[in-house]
Amino acid sequence: MRPTIYTQALARAAEMQCSTQALAGLLRVPENTLRRWMSGRAQMPLQAFIRLIDLIVEQEREAACNSAQSTSAGLVFDLGGCSGCCPRCHGERFHGAAPQAALRMQSSIVCSFCKASFVHGELLKAFATAAMKQSRRLHALKRLPPQPNAASLYSKTT
Repeated sequence: MRPTIYTQALARAAEMQCSTQALAGLLRVPENTLRRWMSGRAQMPLQAFIRLIDLIVEQEREAACNSAQSTSAGLVFDLGGCSGCCPRCHGERFHGAAPQAALRMQSSIVCSFCKASFVHGELLKAFATAAMKQSRRLHALKRLPPQPNAASLYSKTT
């Protein structure tokens, strides 16, 4: 299974907390549930993801992260089959405002197409919210009963 924004953020937070048990406690979920989210076997709820981003931001503010992750190659946000895109131009590629700096949740990232600047963590929250709304719309459409078309109505009356 391909890593998603959710699984990458969870892995990063677990690494920052030094254990999945500590992260589960901070997110107030059972460790088994957290492990299902981390493996991609279960969908992480939106509110838990927003809390996760906030935890990472807090942790980054408290201590410097030693893992330098270059953003010069470009960022693409995969939200489990749905790509995150720029709210202004709908471009799907981003890069760090400071390409040599480590990518953090409070880092500025820039749309590669329209050059609009965003805060990384805030943009992730917006992507996750949009992906959740899209998922709910698709579920609602699947639950609707099929609508009869005019041809089927005509054949039943004759």
